[in-house]
Amino acid sequence: MSTSTSPESHPPAVGDSPAPATPQGRRHRPAPRAEFAAVPWRRVGVFLAISYGLFALCALPFWFLPGGITHPLFTPVIAVGMLAPAVASVILAKTVEKTSWRTRVGLRFRGRWRALLTWGPLALVLTLALGLLGAVLMVLRGVPGDLTGRTWLALATEQLSTAAGTEVPPAAAAAAVLATVAIGIAITTLFALGEEIGWRGWLWPALKPLGTLRASVLGGIIWSLWHLPVVLIGYNYAGQPRAAAIAMFLLPCIAMSLLYNGLTERSGGNPIPAAIAHATNNSATPMVIGLVSTAQTMDAMNPFVDNASGIVGVALMLVAAAVVVPWARLRRERRELHVSDARQGADIEAEAVGDPAVTGRDHRSPDGVPHRAT
Repeated sequence: MSTSTSPESHPPAVGDSPAPATPQGRRHRPAPRAEFAAVPWRRVGVFLAISYGLFALCALPFWFLPGGITHPLFTPVIAVGMLAPAVASVILAKTVEKTSWRTRVGLRFRGRWRALLTWGPLALVLTLALGLLGAVLMVLRGVPGDLTGRTWLALATEQLSTAAGTEVPPAAAAAAVLATVAIGIAITTLFALGEEIGWRGWLWPALKPLGTLRASVLGGIIWSLWHLPVVLIGYNYAGQPRAAAIAMFLLPCIAMSLLYNGLTERSGGNPIPAAIAHATNNSATPMVIGLVSTAQTMDAMNPFVDNASGIVGVALMLVAAAVVVPWARLRRERRELHVSDARQGADIEAEAVGDPAVTGRDHRSPDGVPHRAT
Protein backbone atom coordinates (compact mmCIF):
# COMPACT_ATOMS: atom_id res chain seq x y z
CA MET A 1 0.00 0.00 0.00
CA SER A 2 1.77 3.09 -1.20
CA THR A 3 2.06 5.95 1.24
CA SER A 4 4.08 8.30 -0.94
CA THR A 5 4.50 8.33 -4.67
CA SER A 6 3.99 11.84 -5.97
CA PRO A 7 4.82 15.19 -4.41
CA GLU A 8 1.88 16.89 -6.08
CA SER A 9 -1.06 14.92 -4.67
CA HIS A 10 0.18 12.54 -2.00
CA PRO A 11 1.09 13.06 1.68
CA PRO A 12 4.72 13.16 2.88
CA ALA A 13 6.66 9.89 3.06
CA VAL A 14 7.42 8.31 6.43
CA GLY A 15 10.18 10.33 8.03
CA ASP A 16 9.53 13.49 6.02
CA SER A 17 8.69 16.55 8.11
CA PRO A 18 5.85 18.83 6.98
CA ALA A 19 6.94 21.90 5.03
CA PRO A 20 5.14 25.16 4.31
CA ALA A 21 3.05 25.21 1.13
CA THR A 22 5.37 27.79 -0.45
CA PRO A 23 7.93 27.55 -3.25
CA GLN A 24 10.72 28.00 -0.69
CA GLY A 25 9.26 25.25 1.51
CA ARG A 26 9.04 22.86 -1.43
CA ARG A 27 12.69 23.53 -2.29
CA HIS A 28 13.86 22.59 1.19
CA ARG A 29 11.55 19.64 1.70
CA PRO A 30 13.23 16.29 0.83
CA ALA A 31 11.93 14.60 -2.29
CA PRO A 32 9.21 12.03 -1.47
CA ARG A 33 9.77 8.29 -1.54
CA ALA A 34 7.58 5.33 -2.48
CA GLU A 35 6.70 3.32 0.63
CA PHE A 36 4.50 0.24 1.03
CA ALA A 37 2.81 -1.23 4.10
CA ALA A 38 2.26 -4.55 2.30
CA VAL A 39 3.93 -6.19 -0.68
CA PRO A 40 1.93 -5.52 -3.89
CA TRP A 41 2.41 -9.07 -5.15
CA ARG A 42 0.41 -8.70 -8.36
CA ARG A 43 2.46 -5.70 -9.43
CA VAL A 44 5.65 -7.56 -8.53
CA GLY A 45 4.52 -10.44 -10.72
CA VAL A 46 3.90 -8.15 -13.69
CA PHE A 47 7.24 -6.42 -13.13
CA LEU A 48 9.08 -9.76 -13.12
CA ALA A 49 7.26 -11.05 -16.19
CA ILE A 50 8.34 -7.98 -18.17
CA SER A 51 11.92 -7.94 -16.82
CA TYR A 52 12.47 -11.66 -17.37
CA GLY A 53 10.82 -11.67 -20.77
CA LEU A 54 12.78 -8.77 -22.25
CA PHE A 55 16.10 -10.07 -20.99
CA ALA A 56 15.38 -13.59 -22.24
CA LEU A 57 14.62 -12.17 -25.70
CA CYS A 58 18.02 -10.44 -25.74
CA ALA A 59 19.80 -13.63 -24.69
CA LEU A 60 17.88 -15.99 -26.99
CA PRO A 61 19.95 -15.48 -30.19
CA PHE A 62 23.13 -16.56 -28.42
CA TRP A 63 21.68 -19.95 -27.68
CA PHE A 64 21.91 -20.58 -31.44
CA LEU A 65 24.59 -18.24 -32.83
CA PRO A 66 28.06 -19.79 -33.18
CA GLY A 67 30.27 -18.99 -30.23
CA GLY A 68 27.44 -18.28 -27.81
CA ILE A 69 28.75 -15.88 -25.15
CA THR A 70 31.95 -15.36 -27.19
CA HIS A 71 30.01 -14.02 -30.17
CA PRO A 72 31.02 -10.40 -30.99
CA LEU A 73 27.45 -9.16 -30.53
CA PHE A 74 26.96 -10.78 -27.12
CA THR A 75 28.30 -7.93 -24.98
CA PRO A 76 26.41 -5.06 -26.67
CA VAL A 77 23.14 -6.97 -26.91
CA ILE A 78 23.26 -8.14 -23.29
CA ALA A 79 24.16 -4.58 -22.26
CA VAL A 80 20.88 -3.49 -23.82
CA GLY A 81 19.17 -6.37 -22.02
CA MET A 82 20.38 -4.90 -18.72
CA LEU A 83 17.86 -2.10 -19.27
CA ALA A 84 14.93 -4.54 -19.02
CA PRO A 85 14.19 -3.90 -15.30
CA ALA A 86 14.14 -0.14 -15.90
CA VAL A 87 11.74 -0.60 -18.83
CA ALA A 88 9.52 -2.74 -16.60
CA SER A 89 9.52 -0.03 -13.93
CA VAL A 90 8.40 2.60 -16.45
CA ILE A 91 5.57 0.39 -17.67
CA LEU A 92 4.37 -0.34 -14.12
CA ALA A 93 4.63 3.26 -12.92
CA LYS A 94 2.79 4.71 -15.91
CA THR A 95 0.16 2.08 -16.70
CA VAL A 96 -0.60 0.35 -13.38
CA GLU A 97 0.49 2.64 -10.55
CA LYS A 98 -0.21 5.83 -12.54
CA THR A 99 2.37 7.82 -10.64
CA SER A 100 5.60 9.75 -11.22
CA TRP A 101 8.16 7.26 -12.49
CA ARG A 102 11.15 9.19 -11.13
CA THR A 103 9.60 9.37 -7.68
CA ARG A 104 8.57 5.70 -7.77
CA VAL A 105 12.13 4.50 -8.52
CA GLY A 106 13.94 7.04 -6.36
CA LEU A 107 15.53 9.14 -9.10
CA ARG A 108 14.86 12.35 -7.21
CA PHE A 109 17.67 14.56 -5.96
CA ARG A 110 16.15 17.28 -3.79
CA GLY A 111 17.45 16.80 -0.28
CA ARG A 112 19.67 13.89 -1.36
CA TRP A 113 22.69 15.57 -2.92
CA ARG A 114 24.88 15.29 0.16
CA ALA A 115 24.10 11.58 0.54
CA LEU A 116 24.68 10.93 -3.17
CA LEU A 117 27.99 12.81 -3.21
CA THR A 118 29.06 10.79 -0.18
CA TRP A 119 27.81 7.32 -0.99
CA GLY A 120 28.46 7.37 -4.75
CA PRO A 121 32.27 7.60 -4.32
CA LEU A 122 32.12 5.36 -1.25
CA ALA A 123 30.33 2.69 -3.29
CA LEU A 124 33.17 2.74 -5.82
CA VAL A 125 35.94 2.71 -3.20
CA LEU A 126 34.22 0.03 -1.13
CA THR A 127 33.76 -2.28 -4.11
CA LEU A 128 37.40 -1.85 -5.16
CA ALA A 129 38.55 -2.48 -1.59
CA LEU A 130 36.47 -5.65 -1.32
CA GLY A 131 37.86 -6.88 -4.63
CA LEU A 132 41.44 -6.16 -3.63
CA LEU A 133 41.01 -7.78 -0.21
CA GLY A 134 39.52 -10.84 -1.87
CA ALA A 135 42.49 -11.02 -4.26
CA VAL A 136 44.94 -10.82 -1.38
CA LEU A 137 43.11 -13.55 0.53
CA MET A 138 43.23 -15.69 -2.61
CA VAL A 139 47.02 -15.51 -2.68
CA LEU A 140 47.30 -16.00 1.07
CA ARG A 141 45.28 -19.19 0.84
CA GLY A 142 47.83 -20.65 -1.54
CA VAL A 143 46.90 -19.60 -5.08
CA PRO A 144 50.10 -18.52 -6.93
CA GLY A 145 50.33 -14.74 -7.09
CA ASP A 146 52.48 -11.67 -6.59
CA LEU A 147 51.25 -9.33 -3.86
CA THR A 148 53.81 -6.69 -4.85
CA GLY A 149 52.05 -6.12 -8.19
CA ARG A 150 55.37 -6.15 -10.04
CA THR A 151 54.40 -9.06 -12.29
CA TRP A 152 51.22 -7.29 -13.36
CA LEU A 153 53.05 -4.00 -14.00
CA ALA A 154 55.76 -5.71 -16.06
CA LEU A 155 53.17 -7.51 -18.19
CA ALA A 156 51.08 -4.35 -18.68
CA THR A 157 54.18 -2.38 -19.66
CA GLU A 158 55.26 -5.05 -22.13
CA GLN A 159 51.84 -5.30 -23.77
CA LEU A 160 51.41 -1.53 -24.13
CA SER A 161 54.95 -1.12 -25.44
CA THR A 162 54.29 -3.79 -28.06
CA ALA A 163 51.01 -2.15 -29.06
CA ALA A 164 52.60 1.32 -29.24
CA GLY A 165 55.71 0.16 -31.08
CA THR A 166 57.90 2.01 -28.58
CA GLU A 167 58.96 1.63 -24.99
CA VAL A 168 56.30 2.82 -22.54
CA PRO A 169 57.40 3.79 -19.01
CA PRO A 170 55.86 1.63 -16.26
CA ALA A 171 54.15 4.66 -14.68
CA ALA A 172 52.53 5.56 -18.01
CA ALA A 173 51.42 1.95 -18.49
CA ALA A 174 49.80 1.90 -15.04
CA ALA A 175 48.09 5.24 -15.71
CA ALA A 176 46.76 4.01 -19.06
CA VAL A 177 45.31 0.87 -17.49
CA LEU A 178 43.68 2.83 -14.68
CA ALA A 179 42.22 5.33 -17.16
CA THR A 180 40.80 2.46 -19.22
CA VAL A 181 39.23 0.93 -16.12
CA ALA A 182 37.75 4.30 -15.10
CA ILE A 183 36.18 4.75 -18.52
CA GLY A 184 34.87 1.21 -18.38
CA ILE A 185 33.24 1.85 -15.00
CA ALA A 186 31.65 5.06 -16.28
CA ILE A 187 30.18 3.36 -19.35
CA THR A 188 29.08 0.27 -17.43
CA THR A 189 27.36 2.44 -14.81
CA LEU A 190 24.90 3.65 -17.46
CA PHE A 191 23.81 0.09 -18.20
CA ALA A 192 24.02 -1.08 -14.58
CA LEU A 193 21.66 1.76 -13.74
CA GLY A 194 19.13 0.07 -16.00
CA GLU A 195 19.21 -2.92 -13.66
CA GLU A 196 19.42 -0.95 -10.43
CA ILE A 197 16.49 1.32 -11.32
CA GLY A 198 14.47 -1.89 -11.46
CA TRP A 199 15.95 -3.95 -8.63
CA ARG A 200 16.76 -1.22 -6.12
CA GLY A 201 14.49 1.58 -7.35
CA TRP A 202 11.27 -0.32 -8.04
CA LEU A 203 11.49 -3.81 -6.48
CA TRP A 204 13.24 -3.02 -3.19
CA PRO A 205 10.53 -0.60 -1.92
CA ALA A 206 7.87 -3.10 -2.95
CA LEU A 207 9.51 -5.94 -0.97
CA LYS A 208 10.54 -3.87 2.08
CA PRO A 209 7.40 -4.78 4.06
CA LEU A 210 8.90 -8.28 4.36
CA GLY A 211 11.73 -6.83 6.45
CA THR A 212 15.24 -5.89 5.32
CA LEU A 213 16.79 -9.35 5.44
CA ARG A 214 13.92 -11.32 3.93
CA ALA A 215 13.34 -8.70 1.23
CA SER A 216 17.03 -8.75 0.32
CA VAL A 217 17.16 -12.54 0.18
CA LEU A 218 14.06 -12.74 -2.01
CA GLY A 219 15.31 -9.87 -4.18
CA GLY A 220 18.67 -11.61 -4.56
CA ILE A 221 17.01 -14.86 -5.63
CA ILE A 222 14.87 -12.98 -8.16
CA TRP A 223 17.97 -11.20 -9.47
CA SER A 224 19.95 -14.44 -9.74
CA LEU A 225 17.21 -16.26 -11.63
CA TRP A 226 16.85 -13.29 -13.99
CA HIS A 227 20.40 -14.15 -15.19
CA LEU A 228 19.43 -17.73 -16.08
CA PRO A 229 19.27 -17.18 -19.87
CA VAL A 230 23.00 -16.34 -19.91
CA VAL A 231 24.16 -18.46 -16.97
CA LEU A 232 22.81 -21.56 -18.70
CA ILE A 233 25.08 -20.95 -21.70
CA GLY A 234 28.22 -20.43 -19.62
CA TYR A 235 28.34 -16.72 -18.73
CA ASN A 236 29.16 -17.11 -15.01
CA TYR A 237 31.71 -19.59 -13.66
CA ALA A 238 32.94 -20.52 -17.11
CA GLY A 239 33.92 -24.16 -17.48
CA GLN A 240 32.02 -25.27 -14.38
CA PRO A 241 28.95 -27.54 -14.31
CA ARG A 242 25.88 -25.43 -15.06
CA ALA A 243 23.80 -26.83 -12.18
CA ALA A 244 26.54 -25.90 -9.72
CA ALA A 245 26.94 -22.48 -11.34
CA ILE A 246 23.22 -21.72 -11.02
CA ALA A 247 23.14 -22.76 -7.36
CA MET A 248 26.34 -20.88 -6.53
CA PHE A 249 25.25 -17.68 -8.23
CA LEU A 250 22.39 -17.35 -5.75
CA LEU A 251 24.86 -16.50 -2.97
CA PRO A 252 26.61 -13.45 -4.49
CA CYS A 253 23.29 -12.10 -5.77
CA ILE A 254 21.81 -12.26 -2.27
CA ALA A 255 24.93 -10.66 -0.74
CA MET A 256 25.01 -7.92 -3.38
CA SER A 257 21.27 -7.37 -3.01
CA LEU A 258 21.69 -6.72 0.71
CA LEU A 259 24.69 -4.44 0.19
CA TYR A 260 23.16 -2.50 -2.71
CA ASN A 261 19.87 -2.11 -0.85
CA GLY A 262 21.90 -0.60 1.99
CA LEU A 263 23.62 1.82 -0.38
CA THR A 264 20.24 2.81 -1.79
CA GLU A 265 18.83 3.47 1.66
CA ARG A 266 21.87 5.54 2.61
CA SER A 267 21.19 7.64 -0.50
CA GLY A 268 17.59 8.42 0.33
CA GLY A 269 16.22 5.73 -1.99
CA ASN A 270 18.26 6.80 -5.03
CA PRO A 271 19.72 3.77 -6.91
CA ILE A 272 22.72 5.58 -8.44
CA PRO A 273 25.30 4.52 -5.77
CA ALA A 274 24.12 0.93 -6.17
CA ALA A 275 24.64 1.25 -9.93
CA ILE A 276 28.18 2.57 -9.34
CA ALA A 277 28.96 -0.39 -7.06
CA HIS A 278 27.42 -2.80 -9.59
CA ALA A 279 29.42 -1.34 -12.47
CA THR A 280 32.65 -1.30 -10.46
CA ASN A 281 32.17 -4.95 -9.55
CA ASN A 282 31.57 -5.87 -13.20
CA SER A 283 34.34 -3.74 -14.75
CA ALA A 284 37.13 -3.47 -12.19
CA THR A 285 37.16 -6.87 -10.46
CA PRO A 286 39.15 -8.58 -13.26
CA MET A 287 41.73 -5.78 -13.11
CA VAL A 288 41.97 -6.06 -9.32
CA ILE A 289 42.62 -9.79 -9.56
CA GLY A 290 45.17 -9.07 -12.27
CA LEU A 291 47.12 -6.85 -9.86
CA VAL A 292 48.20 -9.91 -7.87
CA SER A 293 48.28 -12.44 -10.71
CA THR A 294 51.12 -14.38 -12.26
CA ALA A 295 51.14 -16.81 -15.17
CA GLN A 296 49.92 -19.60 -12.87
CA THR A 297 47.14 -17.72 -11.07
CA MET A 298 44.20 -18.24 -13.41
CA ASP A 299 44.75 -21.98 -13.70
CA ALA A 300 44.96 -22.38 -9.92
CA MET A 301 41.93 -20.23 -9.04
CA ASN A 302 38.71 -21.85 -7.91
CA PRO A 303 35.86 -19.74 -9.38
CA PHE A 304 33.51 -20.91 -6.62
CA VAL A 305 35.90 -19.57 -3.97
CA ASP A 306 38.33 -16.96 -5.23
CA ASN A 307 36.59 -14.08 -6.97
CA ALA A 308 33.80 -11.61 -6.21
CA SER A 309 31.23 -14.30 -7.10
CA GLY A 310 32.91 -16.92 -4.93
CA ILE A 311 32.63 -17.78 -1.25
CA VAL A 312 35.30 -15.28 -0.22
CA GLY A 313 33.65 -12.44 -2.13
CA VAL A 314 30.23 -13.31 -0.68
CA ALA A 315 31.60 -13.30 2.87
CA LEU A 316 33.28 -9.92 2.37
CA MET A 317 30.13 -8.36 0.89
CA LEU A 318 28.03 -9.62 3.79
CA VAL A 319 30.42 -8.04 6.27
CA ALA A 320 30.27 -4.77 4.33
CA ALA A 321 26.47 -4.96 4.15
CA ALA A 322 26.24 -5.44 7.93
CA VAL A 323 27.94 -2.05 8.29
CA VAL A 324 26.30 -0.19 5.39
CA VAL A 325 22.64 -1.17 5.89
CA PRO A 326 20.89 1.28 8.28
CA TRP A 327 19.19 -1.51 10.20
CA ALA A 328 17.77 0.59 13.07
CA ARG A 329 16.29 3.26 10.81
CA LEU A 330 14.68 0.70 8.52
CA ARG A 331 13.06 -1.04 11.52
CA ARG A 332 11.80 2.29 12.85
CA GLU A 333 10.37 3.38 9.49
CA ARG A 334 8.66 0.02 9.07
CA ARG A 335 6.97 0.36 12.47
CA GLU A 336 5.92 3.94 11.72
CA LEU A 337 4.54 2.92 8.35
CA HIS A 338 2.37 0.18 9.85
CA VAL A 339 1.12 2.53 12.60
CA SER A 340 0.26 5.15 9.97
CA ASP A 341 -1.52 2.55 7.84
CA ALA A 342 -3.52 1.31 10.84
CA ARG A 343 -4.60 4.86 11.65
CA GLN A 344 -5.70 5.47 8.07
CA GLY A 345 -7.72 2.27 8.19
CA ALA A 346 -9.45 3.48 11.33
CA ASP A 347 -10.12 6.86 9.69
CA ILE A 348 -11.70 5.20 6.65
CA GLU A 349 -13.91 3.05 8.90
CA ALA A 350 -14.93 6.13 10.89
CA GLU A 351 -15.74 8.03 7.70
CA ALA A 352 -17.88 5.13 6.50
CA VAL A 353 -20.20 5.74 9.46
CA GLY A 354 -20.25 9.49 8.89
CA ASP A 355 -17.55 10.81 11.23
CA PRO A 356 -17.03 14.43 10.02
CA ALA A 357 -13.59 14.61 11.63
CA VAL A 358 -12.03 12.63 8.80
CA THR A 359 -13.96 13.99 5.82
CA GLY A 360 -11.65 15.30 3.11
CA ARG A 361 -8.50 13.48 4.28
CA ASP A 362 -6.24 11.60 1.89
CA HIS A 363 -6.90 7.84 2.04
CA ARG A 364 -6.00 4.72 0.13
CA SER A 365 -8.17 2.25 -1.65
CA PRO A 366 -7.72 -1.50 -0.99
CA ASP A 367 -5.46 -1.86 -4.03
CA GLY A 368 -3.05 0.70 -2.60
CA VAL A 369 -3.82 3.55 -5.03
CA PRO A 370 -4.23 6.85 -3.15
CA HIS A 371 -7.52 8.67 -3.62
CA ARG A 372 -9.19 11.73 -2.14
CA ALA A 373 -12.05 10.95 0.23
CA THR A 374 -15.23 12.94 -0.24
